[in-house]
Amino acid sequence: MKSPTDWFSKVLLLVYVVAIFWTSVAHAFEDRRAANSPSFSSGMRKMTSNPRERLRIQAYVEHAAKTGGVNPRIAEWIVTHESSHEPEAAGDGGESRGLWQINKAWHPEVSDACAYNVACSTDWSLKRIRDGHIDEWSTWKYCKERFENCPADSK
Repeated sequence: MKSPTDWFSKVLLLVYVVAIFWTSVAHAFEDRRAANSPSFSSGMRKMTSNPRERLRIQAYVEHAAKTGGVNPRIAEWIVTHESSHEPEAAGDGGESRGLWQINKAWHPEVSDACAYNVACSTDWSLKRIRDGHIDEWSTWKYCKERFENCPADSK
C-alpha cells in the first residue's frame, strides 16, 4: 500500500503541472488577442499605464531591434522619446500614431491598425531604420543637438 506522502506528492505534482499549463495557455491567448486586435481598446490603455507592461514593451522593442540588425539602444531611445512606451500615443494633432509615432501624412501606407500595434509598428519602423530612414524620427534627427542622453552611434 502506498503511503499518504506518495499520494500527496503525486497530487502536488499534478497541481503544479496544471498550473504551468494554464499559465502558458493564458499568456498565449493574451498575446494572440493583442496581436490580432486592430487597435488597442480602453482596457489595453489601462494595461500600458502599468509599469510592468511598459517593461514588456521595452523588452520587445530591444529584442526585435537586436534580432533585426538595429542598435537596440537607438530603437529604445526613439520609442522612449516618441511615445514613452505608450502604444496608443497620438501626437501632432492625431497625425502621428502609436509607439513609434508614425505620421499619417508622410506614411499613408501604414494603417491605424498597424501603427497602434506594437509588433507591426516595430517591424515597420525597424525596416525603415535599416533602410536608412532613421532621420524620419525628429527626436533622432535632432538627438545630439537637443538631448544629453543621445546614443553615440546610429548602428
